[in-house]
Amino acid sequence: MPEFDEIAFSYNIVPEAEIRGRISRFQSLLAREGIQAAILLQLVDRFYFSGTIQDGVLLVPAQGDPRLLCRRSVERAREETRIDVVPLASLREVPLALGGKPGVLGLELDVIPAATFTRFSALFPGAQWRDLGPLARGVRAVKSPYEIERIRAAGLQVEMVMETAREVLSEGMREIDFASLLEKRARELAHQGILRMRGFNQELFYGHIISGSDSAIMSHLDAPSGGMGVNPSVAQGAGFRVIRKGEPVSVDFVGCVGGYLIDQTRLMVIGDLEDDLLEGFEQAVSIQDGIVERARPGVRWSSLYETAVQKVNQLGVGDRFMGPPEEQVRFVGHGLGLEIDEYPFLAPRQDRVLEEGMVFAVEPKIFHPGKGITGIEDTYLLTEEGAERLTVTERTIIRV
Repeated sequence: MPEFDEIAFSYNIVPEAEIRGRISRFQSLLAREGIQAAILLQLVDRFYFSGTIQDGVLLVPAQGDPRLLCRRSVERAREETRIDVVPLASLREVPLALGGKPGVLGLELDVIPAATFTRFSALFPGAQWRDLGPLARGVRAVKSPYEIERIRAAGLQVEMVMETAREVLSEGMREIDFASLLEKRARELAHQGILRMRGFNQELFYGHIISGSDSAIMSHLDAPSGGMGVNPSVAQGAGFRVIRKGEPVSVDFVGCVGGYLIDQTRLMVIGDLEDDLLEGFEQAVSIQDGIVERARPGVRWSSLYETAVQKVNQLGVGDRFMGPPEEQVRFVGHGLGLEIDEYPFLAPRQDRVLEEGMVFAVEPKIFHPGKGITGIEDTYLLTEEGAERLTVTERTIIRV
């Protein structure tokens, strides 16, 4: 692997061979599903299949070369991608660019606004529409060596952030002050700042750095932690609470290098924790170990969640797993890449199977009413032999 600085501190253009490989896999799925052409509008999908986020419409036929119809910036798009870039003045030009009006077209119906779908339906009267969301996400789920290299670098970035956490955490500081020091360090290490999620109304800023009883407060985000945040318009993450000695400090931090994310949670404490909190952390580690041991190519995504539930029931913490009673989230892990919520989902009723090259986080959390949250999260790469941990911070409680 190249040095961290070489990857993180350069404006990397995605290699042409990487883009061509992605498009080829996508076109195979389009042909299999009988979709004559894909119209990609979502920013992350457009970047993944072209190498640029410049505004426009990416057209990928089931056969033939893709084209990016670009509104702005055309020149920048041409610098960042090797596929054909054509200036776009009006969406009325899209049907002409496809050389007619194919019968079956694809749009990312899982994410585009209804108004956008209505507009494209008017451009292609009589067309049959298919949802590209599952197809695009399926291609993106299996990471290439290029992508894995950047996720590994993000793991090193997070460890350097945690080195700062060990140095600066002190009694009496507010959560937001602690978080700001870690966020500053991440930016110094070339973190892009923006964390992208595909889910509707889902958003995150670096992660959740929360402490004590506030760490057990849930919120609107589909996640096993919330925190107060700084006001009700955000209602998650670090707030104004003062960190005290002997209470859990949960540092759930998302690293990012070259657009690629890694997710890690570590439990910190000033001094030591009470016995029940120590036990909660050990239980979370045990649950994570059981899931990771079961992860192999061909295993159903949902079976890893079932493994977690079995272990949780054995430990007797089912009412406090992944949230307090009646607020528990129904997953124990999620895929990672350019977005936080990628395939695979380690959740019920997910009958797809794990494939070599998938990258996913496993994040068991135990809630302690009135005291806080204990847990752990690591990101793994699925190999032929099993799951390889990509996060590198020691899997212990960090005492300062």
